This record gives sequence, C-alpha cells and structure tokens, in this order.
Amino acid sequence: MSKQYKVVGACVANVPIDSPSGPTLAMFHQDAILPAGVSEERIKHLLSVGLIKQVGGSEAAAQPALSGEQGGDAKTVNARSSKAELVDYGVAQGGNRAELDALTLKELQGRYLKSGAQQ
Repeated sequence: MSKQYKVVGACVANVPIDSPSGPTLAMFHQDAILPAGVSEERIKHLLSVGLIKQVGGSEAAAQPALSGEQGGDAKTVNARSSKAELVDYGVAQGGNRAELDALTLKELQGRYLKSGAQQ
C-alpha cells in the first residue's frame, strides 16, 4: 500500500497533480488527504516545512479527500455544483466512482467543499 499524507497546515497550494485534462495545480485545505501521484520531491518539501504528515490505516481512511478548491485548468466545484459534477471531481482526485455515486449530494458537498463555503 502506498503512503498517504494529510494536510496539517491551514492549506497547501500549488500542488502539481494529474487530472483527466492533464497536469494541473491543486489546493488542499487542512485535514485533506493528498491524492496519489504527488511527486516525491513535493512530498519531501511539504514534510520538511510541516504542512503535511504521513498517515496510515484508519486515520487516512476517515479523512475527506479534498476541500474542493483547485487552480489551473482543472474543473472546480462549488455549492451550486450538481451531484454528477461533484462525482466527476472526486474521481479526478483519485476517488472511486462507484463509492462516490453511492453518496448523496449533501455528503459529496461535505467531502469536497470547504466548510461553510456558499459560493
């Protein structure tokens, strides 16, 4: 099993990730789990400055995947996004489509939108 990393700072910005539309920069808020595919060099830097920590087992599984804010060309989501848009966004961040489809719109919003974000 690959290592997982949790954001412990307020947020981590400009993290290069692969998305269906190609490489993009993403932003992750506190308690988000970084998706697979973040470069080892970026992981080392974020660890050295104390913005992330390695997690495993139940701690990693219990964390939401992302906050829902992303830069670059990739699709972003907000409080007006449909369930399908949130599912697609989650899949682009490494989520399992079948698991995400089983969630309600409210659950997806809780997982991918920053708390209290009403855009």
